[in-house]
Amino acid sequence: VRGQRSDDPRGRAVTIHRGGLQRVSPYVWPSLDLRVLLLHESSTAAPNADDINVASLTPGSNELVNGDYERATLTGLAASYDAGSDTWELTADPADFGPLTGETLGQGVKGWALYAHATDDSDSILLRSYSGAAQTLTGDDVRVSWTDGVVFTVAAG
Repeated sequence: VRGQRSDDPRGRAVTIHRGGLQRVSPYVWPSLDLRVLLLHESSTAAPNADDINVASLTPGSNELVNGDYERATLTGLAASYDAGSDTWELTADPADFGPLTGETLGQGVKGWALYAHATDDSDSILLRSYSGAAQTLTGDDVRVSWTDGVVFTVAAG
């Protein structure tokens, strides 16, 4: 996937899940039920490019548990083809979790996972995830956004 970095000098890591992305066609992107989950501040999830399903991240022990939190559903899904570069841009609005306040001192978030929801975590397909330094929940809105709204740029051929 062009334009995506697997890591950066600040210790953050974005993982593109190849197996999942291979199962998602640009033609169906706008009709998918895409969701984002948050990983808590001490999560031990170690996403890798070969993970296919959400269950690979062991959400039962790694997902944020907070009375204000529920997984966010993406809106504004669109796919556009650029004939000049023979690529698809798959876009979406940011995932908005609303205001989240820590239920314990220091409760926070250190990552997220974007997936195509099916019936449950065992068959929901991982597409992209992020892991970085923990951010404490302060009651402010929590959002996962994409540069210029572009979630993926993929080669057409």
